[in-house]
Amino acid sequence: MHLYKKIFLTISILISTNLMSEYEITINYESGFEFKSQKELLSILQKETSRRGIEKIIKNQEWIKDYSLIYKPFEKKIFISIRNRTPFFIFNKEYFYDENLNSFKFDETEKKLIMVNGDIDNLNNIIILIDLIHSNKSIEYKIESINYNFVSGWDVQTEKTLIRFGKDISEQKLKSFKDTANYLFEIRKIPSIIDMRHKDGVALNYGK
Repeated sequence: MHLYKKIFLTISILISTNLMSEYEITINYESGFEFKSQKELLSILQKETSRRGIEKIIKNQEWIKDYSLIYKPFEKKIFISIRNRTPFFIFNKEYFYDENLNSFKFDETEKKLIMVNGDIDNLNNIIILIDLIHSNKSIEYKIESINYNFVSGWDVQTEKTLIRFGKDISEQKLKSFKDTANYLFEIRKIPSIIDMRHKDGVALNYGK
């Protein structure tokens, strides 16, 4: 069972309206304060002069997973509750992606996430590799980056090991990796390179 504690952050700002009165806006960030985009949202809302405009701005934020907005017209108060998407990896230093492959703009927020690089058409392969390697129970590999190119194919760099899968990710390769991980656990060795590209088997390089 995974135990976690939700972080609640509430920010209140005042926004002028066209009627020379003020909206009191209270924003509750249910997922905590994680992105530069959240700070930018505050400054954008401060420039907006209508309730409809405020909601339009909220809807246009790709990093917002869902939100609720309560408007009290006679009190000039707006209560906004926001849950942000949880980034899973960073793609080509341009976009965050969550586990469901929803994308939102990478704002250079400093986060320790997997860096994925390459001209990749099928992003599902990224999820397959991450799930395969992180779900391994024998040896815990922590992925730092995943790189793809048309020459060498898929390379997964972990803290201690480079895992090379080649151009295609077949069921046979996935099974071979699991078997190899179990073997390495039994012999208590961690190679510097696990090369899955060979037709005759898996090549292991232990370095110096």
